[in-house]
Amino acid sequence: MRNLYVKLSLLVVVFSLTFCLTASANPSIVSYGSSYSHSLSPGEGYAYILPNARTSGTGVKINTAVPNSLQVKYYWSYNGTQLSVGPTVISGTSYNGGFGYYEPGTLITVVERVPGSTAGPVSYSISFN
Repeated sequence: MRNLYVKLSLLVVVFSLTFCLTASANPSIVSYGSSYSHSLSPGEGYAYILPNARTSGTGVKINTAVPNSLQVKYYWSYNGTQLSVGPTVISGTSYNGGFGYYEPGTLITVVERVPGSTAGPVSYSISFN
């Protein structure tokens, strides 16, 4: 029972941290091998939460038709600690990146519009492997 309480508490903390990371980022819990599509307007962002991410690293692939309009940030959360990596601007139509850490944890990937980007809504797909 204590283990379930700890996991639920950790999930609440992760959601809270996600909302603090990016004001307009709505969180979505994701899984390995799945692909997700979304569209972002200027000033928007979207957060993807991958619980139990591999320490050997998680591959993240993003495809978009509008280069230089999206950026990605990674956050690794474990044992009440959070590491921040980023941002990385997606300069092409296909981005292959990802993140891993030597402690098991939760990977939070935030996709945002590049500040100052004025293009209309930008559609993209993201997958986790």
